[in-house]
Amino acid sequence: MARIEGFDFPDELFYDAKEHLWVRPAADGLVSVGIDAGGQDALGDVVYLQLSPAGGRVARGEAIGSVEAEKMVRPLLAPVSGTFLEVNKALVAAPRSINTDPYGAWLFRIEASDWEAEKVQLLHGPEAVSAWVSAALRAHAKA
Repeated sequence: MARIEGFDFPDELFYDAKEHLWVRPAADGLVSVGIDAGGQDALGDVVYLQLSPAGGRVARGEAIGSVEAEKMVRPLLAPVSGTFLEVNKALVAAPRSINTDPYGAWLFRIEASDWEAEKVQLLHGPEAVSAWVSAALRAHAKA
């Protein structure tokens, strides 16, 4: 696990750098998606989570819900294309779990339709993740 500037980033995950989402692929083609440690820190205390009903097709970058926190409200965008299979109803009922366990608190699951092609658009591996997080923190410090 990479620990960068006080934030943990598990090595086995893929990361959508723009949206601060983590993606955990499974052998069966399903991907679980959550908010990474840096993203949850930027949001502050998460108070409300709204997600579209499961069952439809989604495209990478398509809005499938929103997260409301003390610092902002932001859309949740699909990091991969596929079938929107499942919403974590327990997390919708208790969204603050995102702040206490960002990598255990998955938001939704997608059956990826083209994982091999789309995973290259996500960050993976300690070197890539470290470079991204360090650059993002430097940019935030300048703002």
